[in-house]
Amino acid sequence: MWPFDWYPELRAEDLLEQYDFIIVGGGTAGCVLANRLSTDSSNTVLLIERGPRADSWAARVPLFSSDFASDGSRTLKRPTVMQRELGRPILLFSGGSLGGTSRINQMLYTRGLPAEYDSWEEAGRKGWGWKDMGQYFVKSERALGMKEEGVHGTDGEWRNRTLGGFQFKGFEKAVAASEAIGLPFIPDINSPSHPPFGCGRLYFTIDEKSRRNSSYHAFLPASLARARRANLHICTNALVEKVDVERLPNGRCIARGVTLLSQAGPNPERRRHVRAREIVLSAGPFGSPQILMLSGIGPSEHLKEHDIPVAKDLPAVGSNLEDHFGVSIGFFIPMQDSLLSLRTQPWRFLIELIKYLIWGTGWLLGPVLQLAIFAHSRMLDDMGKPTKLEKAPEERLPDIEIMPMAYASHDEPIPLNRGMFSFLNVLLHPKSKGTLRLSSADPRAPLVIDPCYLSNPDDYAPLRASLKLSLRLRDEMRARGYGLEDWLQPESESDADLDDYIRRYNRTTYHYSSTCRMAPEDDPDGGGVVDDELRVYGVENLRVADTSILPHVLGTHLQAPAVAIGEKCADMILRSRRQ
Repeated sequence: MWPFDWYPELRAEDLLEQYDFIIVGGGTAGCVLANRLSTDSSNTVLLIERGPRADSWAARVPLFSSDFASDGSRTLKRPTVMQRELGRPILLFSGGSLGGTSRINQMLYTRGLPAEYDSWEEAGRKGWGWKDMGQYFVKSERALGMKEEGVHGTDGEWRNRTLGGFQFKGFEKAVAASEAIGLPFIPDINSPSHPPFGCGRLYFTIDEKSRRNSSYHAFLPASLARARRANLHICTNALVEKVDVERLPNGRCIARGVTLLSQAGPNPERRRHVRAREIVLSAGPFGSPQILMLSGIGPSEHLKEHDIPVAKDLPAVGSNLEDHFGVSIGFFIPMQDSLLSLRTQPWRFLIELIKYLIWGTGWLLGPVLQLAIFAHSRMLDDMGKPTKLEKAPEERLPDIEIMPMAYASHDEPIPLNRGMFSFLNVLLHPKSKGTLRLSSADPRAPLVIDPCYLSNPDDYAPLRASLKLSLRLRDEMRARGYGLEDWLQPESESDADLDDYIRRYNRTTYHYSSTCRMAPEDDPDGGGVVDDELRVYGVENLRVADTSILPHVLGTHLQAPAVAIGEKCADMILRSRRQ
């Protein structure tokens, strides 16, 4: 009998010379791929993760593990270049351990609307409409407390649930305010039949025991890793330097394996070459394009700048970077209604810790946010109220999301003597696109990341409308007796003051995408890197499967779509092998 906590991780020097499949990146989608491709014991699978496993008790407590800066073992922090419109760089965060960003995020389980996926299929992405994608959400899901047949899965590995009732008074007041101004309550925001505009309770990837259920815990738990250790090898603390691409005399390029660099064990810095029948990059919207460029696949002029031999000139690699840009409005509220009281009142923290340890309830479940409000800016009048209802049938998708939080939702220093409540206004379909480039041919060198936030002036109008809607929600909450005291708001509701405020009180929402975009190679909207089967153009036996393949950033949180991408990619690979 193996010890309970033993996990079969391999060092780089202990790997086989060849595998059927190599998955580069053990993140949100990579853990799914490793699980599905290794189900058949005749398939040998290697999963390579640059970070550690980093599993601990605190890493499973929802609130503790959602703090990106908690200990640094699970987080990769990358600064952008100076953002011209903002006057400062922004610090970007992504997962840096087995399970990727599903280990450090707010655990939100949201799928997005069917119309969004259908728009992909309408644009030519065969097999990516909702009728195809919906099944992959259901396949992996184990929805706790939800029984609606055909909407939620109950037999999958990945748990999600609500937190029951709202744990902060402000959320209840925000729901009432939303309904009062014409945005109805949506009983299930993950139902494919729910309306596109309204407010809804959020679902979280938390299991029956009130622990974070990351993709690592769901798809690669110790029991599964031990049971499949003969054909599934998991190598952590190993950096993939490049994909080994062979260029044949006839011009064909074939991915033969990877070169990896051990970062731990008795032989750190030791290189290994490992071959495979097929390689899948699942290193995320920063890691996957970086590895492609280091392998000679990317914009040829940029690769030549770093003396990297060009295997395939693919200009879209590292381009089309998108993120949901967020702008915060803040208020003072009574301390007892704010999550900040955990920092300022030791007795409150002790009470909540006891509630979590004994009953698995309370604030440590991570309820920084529990509610989302969706609208389209064209539905709103000049004051921000949803009165232009005749516009609703013309819009299939929201373009703004407002997330109420019982805390500050911006990156500015905060006073600790007042409770806080905020609205984070999120731009769901930005027009601004950025780039990711190498600073060196050394895979350990920092990337040059430029999201180009607000570089497209069309991004201002929906954010202005969202800020006005947040202020109308504030007015309604006050009218209903909830005292929101002004703290951070625009000077006025003029376009000039709103724009100044947008440029000042903003942040990333960690939803990076599209740097290995799924689109035709010569697509006029930015080009493409992978085809509809996620195969890299011009390089055989190489695919990409993570949020970098999104044609455009989805108008939702990206954790659940990343898992669905992993599911679909594994399905396509196994189907192609059977043919």
